Amino acid sequence: VVAARRSGTMKSLREGDFERRAMVVAESAVRDGTSSSMMQTMRGGDDADDVLMGDVRDVVDVAGDDTRALNPLVPVSSYVASDGDGGEAFGARKGLAGDGSANAAAASAANDGDDARAEEFAFAEVLAKVKTEGASAGAAAAMFEDACWLRARELRTRAEARRRRAPSAAAKDVVEAEALEREAHSWSLIYHLLGDGATVERESAGREIEMLNATPREDGGARGNFLPPPLRSRLRCASRDETRDPVTFRLNRIIAWLESNASSALRRAELDGTAFDGRFLRDECAWRETADALNSSAKCDPDGNPLSTSLDPDGPMRTNAVLHPSNADAEERLCKRLWKLIRAGNIREARDLCSKVGQHWRAASLGGAAGWGPAPVGLVADEELERDARKLLALRDMDTLAAQNEVDLNDDACAAECDGIGANRRALWKWTCMVAARHIAKSAKLSQLPLAQHEASVYGALCGDLQTMLTACEGDWESTTWAYARALFDLRVDSVVNSGRVLSDVADIEVGEVICDENEIENGDDDAVKRLGQPRWPTLDVINATPKTVEEILLVKLPEKFPDADAHRTVQTHLILGKTKDLVLDHLLQLIFPEEELASDGERVSLRPLDAGLTRFTAHALLFLESLLAEGGGLSPGGELYFHLNKVLNLYVVHLIANKRYALVPAYVVHLRHPLLIETYANFLDLLAPAVMSRKSLCFAEASLWMDIEGLGGWREIVTRSLSDSRSLDMVHRGPDYRRLMLQWSTVAVETYPEAATHACLLVRQLMCQRTSINVFSGDAQVDGELRAREILVDELPEGVPGQARANGASESAAELGDWARYLSATEAITAWKQIWSENESKRLDIMAQNTRPYPPDPLPAIDEDELCAAQRAIDAVLTLVRTKNWLDDAALCGAEDEMAQNNLLLRVVAIPVLKGFVDSNGGVRASDVEQIATDLETLISSKFEQGEVSVNATRGIARGESPVHAEGEYGQVMVQISATLPDDTSVEDLARVRQDVALAMSDCAKGDLPGQEVTLDIQSVDGNSAALVHALCRAICIPSIMMQAAQIEAAMRVGTTRVVELTADPEYGIFKYFSSTELKWILELARESGLTLL
Repeated sequence: VVAARRSGTMKSLREGDFERRAMVVAESAVRDGTSSSMMQTMRGGDDADDVLMGDVRDVVDVAGDDTRALNPLVPVSSYVASDGDGGEAFGARKGLAGDGSANAAAASAANDGDDARAEEFAFAEVLAKVKTEGASAGAAAAMFEDACWLRARELRTRAEARRRRAPSAAAKDVVEAEALEREAHSWSLIYHLLGDGATVERESAGREIEMLNATPREDGGARGNFLPPPLRSRLRCASRDETRDPVTFRLNRIIAWLESNASSALRRAELDGTAFDGRFLRDECAWRETADALNSSAKCDPDGNPLSTSLDPDGPMRTNAVLHPSNADAEERLCKRLWKLIRAGNIREARDLCSKVGQHWRAASLGGAAGWGPAPVGLVADEELERDARKLLALRDMDTLAAQNEVDLNDDACAAECDGIGANRRALWKWTCMVAARHIAKSAKLSQLPLAQHEASVYGALCGDLQTMLTACEGDWESTTWAYARALFDLRVDSVVNSGRVLSDVADIEVGEVICDENEIENGDDDAVKRLGQPRWPTLDVINATPKTVEEILLVKLPEKFPDADAHRTVQTHLILGKTKDLVLDHLLQLIFPEEELASDGERVSLRPLDAGLTRFTAHALLFLESLLAEGGGLSPGGELYFHLNKVLNLYVVHLIANKRYALVPAYVVHLRHPLLIETYANFLDLLAPAVMSRKSLCFAEASLWMDIEGLGGWREIVTRSLSDSRSLDMVHRGPDYRRLMLQWSTVAVETYPEAATHACLLVRQLMCQRTSINVFSGDAQVDGELRAREILVDELPEGVPGQARANGASESAAELGDWARYLSATEAITAWKQIWSENESKRLDIMAQNTRPYPPDPLPAIDEDELCAAQRAIDAVLTLVRTKNWLDDAALCGAEDEMAQNNLLLRVVAIPVLKGFVDSNGGVRASDVEQIATDLETLISSKFEQGEVSVNATRGIARGESPVHAEGEYGQVMVQISATLPDDTSVEDLARVRQDVALAMSDCAKGDLPGQEVTLDIQSVDGNSAALVHALCRAICIPSIMMQAAQIEAAMRVGTTRVVELTADPEYGIFKYFSSTELKWILELARESGLTLL
């Protein structure tokens, strides 16, 4: 994984790959005109992969946008620019064209803004791999780690490039890089402790046991086919057998994590060319310069210190002399390098380095001349296992004696234990390392030589002696933790190897037995024993100095040395101890949540996080810990931390939305609890309501990567919730145009066309209720609501909406859309006549104006034929519409809600009150109190009904100026509600009468025709518990206005017919009941005008 990820760059992990995949699907859907193929492409096998990996155009930002995310108000097509080779996105944005240095600087500054938090795209890409490519949750931790390192390296490279020209920006990059590096270590811990690192270790332990079982010996090893398992195999088994010793296994994982971090640091330094202490020439440390200086009779170095005349390994220390400066420098660098290699677990590489630089004696000392060393963990242990396995297979068919000879010649580790005392010799070697380390450390204090400090730590690390190890760990939390953990780990492993029993408590460990020759010393006295003590391992002081538990290391020893640990050290401590609950509740929440959000009891958040990087880490860590911990670690649904998981994820989603990372939002929203998922994504769609249609199609394509159309938390449910919220009373002040924009979300997928039809019907009703007679005749232009309704039916709704609605349970919506289409067709005919009439009337007035005679002019010119034909078509269209008798008055238009509302009626209207006689300069109510208007309307409407028949409630919606952002609500709104509860035995005739009375009362209120009413209502929203009731209101408003237009046309044609008024008065159709008193007066005046034409 690491090698594959390093082969690319961080930019391949950012929005390029992520958004472009969705872009392909979006463009395909636009071309095909369907979304079912889109969904199939998103989820379907090889063909989908071919499409997603095809030639895709880059999507880049526009000038002024501070992120790489798409601007929701700019069409997608405007982002794309390709050259002849196809696919190269334009590099210079609008306003940045040209070759000038100013333009280059501006482009550079913009690119810096684009690059902010680019690792968020890499993390989302990992989530995509887990979902689509089958990557495991345990492997994801390693991918997260590598994404952090790659991004940190980018930031450091950029900081170095602009260190001189922009030092503050460079310092900011360095701070961010350091934070990412600390986060990478936390992901590495999750990988080794809970992820695939632990899984691989368990599998390797199984292989070790299989190998041990496959090499049986009989009679204590005297007979059998294979050799006894070597000591190193027993060491590995003791260190990774989770079943027998879970404590040691956990220590194994902690040490593997710490050594992996150190090893990775060495590799990065080599790749970056900064590993200066790791570059050595062959035989550089052979002390040749010192020997040459002595041969030339030199006595001291340039500082006057005596040169060592003894060049054996102990010579300089024994004689208290120094080496030649070049040799001393090489020796110091070598000891530092050896410490780093051993700290990284690379004992074999440390020995090879010693041999390379000419210190073969030191290479032998690092393994007791037998390849011994501390118990290996992680990758080092696996490499040893592979070597042993290969050797075992190679010797399988050989003669036993020949195999033994082969091992004796080529395997020092096996040869060292051929006499059966290998464990004792290893213990003796460890004791020797401790004695040497302490002797060197004591000399270092006297000589103040820095190389002695690291040399002592090298030998101390080989045996696990904390007294000498910790001197090289000053100020380094991970090295100090490694030293403590390695000492405890080695004691536990040595106990198993030496005595064959697992320690239940380190306090029970016994001091090792004295290791000595079987032959007695001749003189019976040994000065070395007096000076150094009895050779045994472990010694009492080593046991006493070693912490007995991991808890003691992390909660006692480390806080003493590092009282001010950063957030990620706290995370690592709690993860090692398995205290997920304490980590989440007592630390992480306080670090990422603003105080207002932290105090709230709900999961939904609205403020940005305090630390975006830590919030990203917390969100991803909790997501994957749910999969990695036993029983979800309390993070699964129903667990005690599930609430907090949702709250953290929601906070991260808010951060992504605030920073325009729209392509990433679906990847995290789908993990929320179902009600929170629906609410959060519905709010997200609400935020993007002003976006152009291409942006919405892309948003749907991005969502399709993560969620289905159907089912719990699917796209249909989200869209349904979004449309419902847009029609709620809380959103009424945003006006019909906002609801039209929300309608577009239901048209990006064929599967949601039924929801589009339903919402369009509700919206068209609201808009057409603005077509009152007073609005129709107050100006020459069409009513705004009519124009918007026409735009919805013609431009917004795709052609297949009615058919899909009829086929998928929304036939009443499809039928209603057809009725509105017929009505708008009639108004279109009226508009066509009005345009012809306006042109002809202008000509007629010009002719009359040309008359200069003193007597009256000639009679008016005759009406043109085209005008008469247009008038006839308009009148016929209106009369045909009315004569059908079923326009918005058909059982096919009513759904289940009408059956449920048989005895309970509710009709609600939210509108802007407009004074009849005068308005202020802005067109709103002049100096009128909206609340007083609501009170007056309630009184006037109530007067139309008998006492107790209905309930009328008119209240202030919003006061003037409360919603200045939205023009529809700027001048205040009122909400008028009429409700009635009828007895169960109400007859159908009485129900129809009350329904008609309620609708007519509301229509008279909208028209401003109640007795004493001073305002008309510009309706912004209309709804009720019965579609039939709302349809009755629509008929009461729309039929009179269109009939009066037809009467006006009839009168203007001067043909003397009165078909319109006759139809109005015809009891067969009964449309006269929809006319208010003022409208009846107006249509009678128009009829009289036609009659006067006959006279």
